[in-house]
Amino acid sequence: MRCYLRKLCRRPLLLVVYTLFFYGFLRCLLSSLSFSYSLGSEIVADFTIPKLGRNLPICVHNLLNQSDYHYVTWARTSFNSNHLLSKTKDEYSCRLMSYTIKQSVTCFDVQVEGTAGRNENPFVERFPKIHFVFIGDSRIRQQFFYFLKLIPDYDRITNPVEIPQNALPFHHGDVDVDSRVLGVRISFKWRPIINDTLIEMIDHWAIANPTERPNWVLLGMEIYHMLQQYGADHQLYQEKLAQFGPILNKLASVSQVIWLNQYPVIELYAKTGAKNTDIHGRKVDQYNKATRRILKNFKNIRIWDSSNALTEEYVRSCLINRERENPDPFFVKNGKDQFINCKPYVNCLDFVHTGYVALSSATQLLYNDVCNNLLYQQGNIK
Repeated sequence: MRCYLRKLCRRPLLLVVYTLFFYGFLRCLLSSLSFSYSLGSEIVADFTIPKLGRNLPICVHNLLNQSDYHYVTWARTSFNSNHLLSKTKDEYSCRLMSYTIKQSVTCFDVQVEGTAGRNENPFVERFPKIHFVFIGDSRIRQQFFYFLKLIPDYDRITNPVEIPQNALPFHHGDVDVDSRVLGVRISFKWRPIINDTLIEMIDHWAIANPTERPNWVLLGMEIYHMLQQYGADHQLYQEKLAQFGPILNKLASVSQVIWLNQYPVIELYAKTGAKNTDIHGRKVDQYNKATRRILKNFKNIRIWDSSNALTEEYVRSCLINRERENPDPFFVKNGKDQFINCKPYVNCLDFVHTGYVALSSATQLLYNDVCNNLLYQQGNIK
């Protein structure tokens, strides 16, 4: 009887011991997880990122090439972290600025001041001082739209004033957006393929007076070369790009020239003859490799591929949720109603065009690359 009672007395004690042990184990587990995912520290693909301080220097190096930083890691935490971790040494890690309209205006003001004396001839129109040009197909047009989102409407004039209704679902034409107050022109040139018209335009800029050529040129035009209606000839594309490269490099010696690496696409099955049988992930990768192999011979041309990680995250999200949230309309025109509802690229069934969240983050990378070094040296960023 005493033995039986002794066992009954031991059971609560054992229960308390087991409970305390389990509680301690659970706390250790939660503590390690909390540490791993704390601010500035995360685990991605079995790669542990050290905790980074809040006073990291501002990123002022080349941010458009993915060779220097862990962009995949940043893309997966872009909503709660502005840190870029260096691939070489932790002390080279840095922080990105989150650009607003006010900061973009400061950036343009400093650039315009840096062009003092550019128009010394009093008979030459003193506008624009800074000219950004986006050249290519609808993917570059997306980057053009998002770049405009941080341009305030002080006195903005858009040409053409309006896109003709029912002409095309999108504007397959040139657009100029001017602001005399800012001293800035932002242009889009619809040039979806490499042809004589494109080559002549770039060659003219390369030898033109500084007031006639753009300061920044962003290009991307591989997708149309993949379509059957334009030949879908990979070898021909390489030949045209090899012909175009030296001329583009000549412009890059006097202007900033950036070639946009083609973003990944959403893989969707379709009937034979549909466009996404022409454009798919393997082909995009093939064209990107050919582009890099050809353009690496021209040191002045920069290739923008650091935003690929953002698009890859978007593609993954589309596997979970097909419909994306609707943003504000992108396009602008003159007059009281300044927006043209230009069918936002937010539907995952549009397998070619990247979603607006990824593009907004990509635009932030572009502004950081364009502005950080200039503003940091001028002391306009704290």
